[in-house]
Amino acid sequence: MTKTHLKPYVIHILPVPAVSPDAFDLPMEQNALISCTDRSNRFLESGAILHKLILPFPDAEIAKVPGAFNGAHARAIIRFLLSLPDGVTDLYVCCSKGGSRSPALAAALLKGSGRRDDAVWKNPFYVPNTLVYKRMCKELGFFMPGLFVWFKKLGNILQYKKAQKRGDPGEWERWKLLF
Repeated sequence: MTKTHLKPYVIHILPVPAVSPDAFDLPMEQNALISCTDRSNRFLESGAILHKLILPFPDAEIAKVPGAFNGAHARAIIRFLLSLPDGVTDLYVCCSKGGSRSPALAAALLKGSGRRDDAVWKNPFYVPNTLVYKRMCKELGFFMPGLFVWFKKLGNILQYKKAQKRGDPGEWERWKLLF
């Protein structure tokens, strides 16, 4: 299994309704966006985002669900990322609410660029979709056995319970920038 090494983009996780001109800190030619939902908004449809991939799939963690994330989805994302101009530095990953599909995709892309994915899995605001994470990692060339992903999911649940017990999320934020 050969590994695909991705460029280490600054990754922004957010819901599609938050995609607006205010969400982008850099000139548009330095940004790219991947949307995992067919949900849209005027800015997303306006053509202002120069580099975007809209690839809707349901938030399903079972592969048998019609349209569930699969190898073809993952390969389309990899092709999109490998085709981006060198000047693109920031990657926005969106889904309907910014809590499951986009964090899972962001975690796998962090791994694919040689970085740790803890910023996603240990964040109590996120509940990464395990199917998206495993399939994306597989297509990137990283073997992710189900038991290993189950432990990541368990750690994520524990972070959430700790945050609830404390009454705050601690150092974590929702829609955090990932480096």
